[in-house]
Amino acid sequence: MKKTDKIAYKQKSTEELNKLLRDLKKKFVEAKSKQYLGNQKDTSVFKKIQSEIALISTLLNQNDR
Repeated sequence: MKKTDKIAYKQKSTEELNKLLRDLKKKFVEAKSKQYLGNQKDTSVFKKIQSEIALISTLLNQNDR
């Protein structure tokens, strides 16, 4: 993930981050189902999505304090 992506996430509101988090979780489940069906060949997608989910979750937890 690029540094500019992290900065862009920090500038978003809580509602926007929650929406992004829901979308990323949905995207992750879809990628997993594609893998089980045999259509997903690139497994690096999982790590990328998980790192974005972790970053957004961390930002949401920091905003709560």
